[in-house]
Amino acid sequence: MRKKLTTIGNSRALIIPKELLELYGFGDEIEIEPSAGGLIIKPAARGLFFQEAKAKLLTEKRALLARLSDA
Repeated sequence: MRKKLTTIGNSRALIIPKELLELYGFGDEIEIEPSAGGLIIKPAARGLFFQEAKAKLLTEKRALLARLSDA
């Protein structure tokens, strides 16, 4: 697929079609890696915010935490 770059101020932007965004799971952030032949563009690994990580941990380990609190 060949795409033209769009000028935004002093920068250039690549517009990625919606179909590719959905196909590859792109969100609001990307990772760009230099490669011998050019650049590799891929979705950024989504990290959890502290509150999300805490809620997930408490949900997954609720039974264990209950047993520990009874000990």
